[in-house]
Amino acid sequence: MSIPHPKVLVRLGVFAATVVMAQPGYAQLLSTTPLLPFDAAKARMTSKKPDKGIYFGDVTPKGAYPFIVALIQSDANDDQEGNYVGQFCAGSLISDRWVVTAAHCVTGEDDEKRPTLVGPEKIDVYAGSNDFKDGARIKVKRVIRHPRYNPDTMDSDIALLELAASARSRKTATIALLTPQNEATIGGVGKKVIAAGWGETETKDTPTELRHVEMDILDNGLCNASIISYRKEVALAELLRKAQVQFGLADGVVQQVRGLVEGNIGKLVSDNMICSGRAATKRDSCQGDSGGPLFAKGADGKFTLVGVTSWGELCGVSEKGLYGLYARVARYSSWVQQNAK
Repeated sequence: MSIPHPKVLVRLGVFAATVVMAQPGYAQLLSTTPLLPFDAAKARMTSKKPDKGIYFGDVTPKGAYPFIVALIQSDANDDQEGNYVGQFCAGSLISDRWVVTAAHCVTGEDDEKRPTLVGPEKIDVYAGSNDFKDGARIKVKRVIRHPRYNPDTMDSDIALLELAASARSRKTATIALLTPQNEATIGGVGKKVIAAGWGETETKDTPTELRHVEMDILDNGLCNASIISYRKEVALAELLRKAQVQFGLADGVVQQVRGLVEGNIGKLVSDNMICSGRAATKRDSCQGDSGGPLFAKGADGKFTLVGVTSWGELCGVSEKGLYGLYARVARYSSWVQQNAK
C-alpha cells in the first residue's frame, strides 16, 4: 500500500506558502517520507532486514488463491530466503502470461527523486506458491503502466506485466476481471471482499506465508471525509504550527491560511478507487501488500478481481474511520483487455 504527496498552494496577499499535505502510504506514516515499494526492496536486500501485510487476517492455506503472485527484485537470490527478502509487491494472474498489479509497484525514483518506470529486467514474478518455495520464478518481458497514473494522487494506480514464459501449471490459476456490467452485483457498497498479500501484519512481524482478510466495500464519500478530517487534525495542524514558528506568523494569519486550505480541499478518493475495510475490526492491508488483489468469491466458488491494493492513511486504524484504498478494476477492465494480448 502507498501514500501520495498532494500539494496545496496558498496565496494570502503577497504571502505565498506551499503546504505539503501528508501522503497516504508506502509505509503509511505521516511523519516519514516512505520509499516506493521497489526502492524499499532494494534497501531490504542491502540491509538484510525485511520490513514485511495484512492486518488482523489469517495465514492462507497452501494452494489457496493460486492466481496471486509475488513481485520480486530480479537481483534477489533464487531461493526461499532470497524470494522473501526480494519481494516488494503482489499481483494477480489474469492469464498465463499477464499479471495485474499497481502502477506504484513499477515506479521507482531516479537520482533526483523523480518518478521513473522500473524496467522489466529488474522484476521477476513468483507464481504457484504461498510461501516462496516450490513455485516458479518467471522473468518479466514488458511493463505497461497506466498512462493516466498520477503518483501524487494515486489515481489510475494500475499496471500490467507481460511474462517472458507461461505461468500455467497445476499450482496456478487465473482470476476474472470485474466489469462495469457486473460491478453492482459483485463489487457494490456492502459486498464482502478479500484482500491478500505478504505485507506487514499488526504485530510488525515478517511472515513468509501469504495472509488474507475478509472486509467490506465501503462508501467512498465516507472514506474521503474521514481522510480529510484526519489530515486536517494531524497534518495541517502540524504544518501550520511549524510555519508559524519558522516565519513568525501572527495567529490571525495562520487562521486565514487554515481557512483558505480547508475551503479548497479537493476530492482525495476518486471514482477510480474503492474503499474497503470493516468497522471496529482493524482489518486492513498495509505496506508490502501493494499491487495485490481485492477480490470477491461468487456463489459458484469462482473469484473476481474487484480492486488492486493501492494506498491508505496508516494501517489498521478503523477506529479513526480510515481504511484502505484500491484501484477500481471495473474502471480499467477495458484498458486491461486491450493491452494484455
